[in-house]
Amino acid sequence: MQLPENSKQVPVKLYDLHLIDKMCRGNQEQVKKMVEVFTNEISQSIEEINSAYSENDFLEIKKLVHKIKPTLKYFGTETLEKEILQIEALFTNEIVTSELRLKLISASNLTKEVVDKMKNDFNITNP
Repeated sequence: MQLPENSKQVPVKLYDLHLIDKMCRGNQEQVKKMVEVFTNEISQSIEEINSAYSENDFLEIKKLVHKIKPTLKYFGTETLEKEILQIEALFTNEIVTSELRLKLISASNLTKEVVDKMKNDFNITNP
């Protein structure tokens, strides 16, 4: 599909490692190690959240979501962070509806996209 000439679509930046780079004092090998840990941990956390949802363990979801929020900020995953904050807001307002499932699916898909991009950008081959 081609967009009209006058429409300018700005690509979504999936992550920004400015803070991580600063924490690692520019050591790119250390940045890569942190990215590897992040991609593994965030993937596992999202799996655990989905598993907790399938078991209707909403307290576990709330705990896991709260746990991963700071990490998302460090890695500049703003779009994913917004999804996670919306999931948390549904719990804060005690609204457990079909909207929660849609947000979990969206967060899972976005997590996969972020992880795939990071792994590709850093040539990480672990599963």
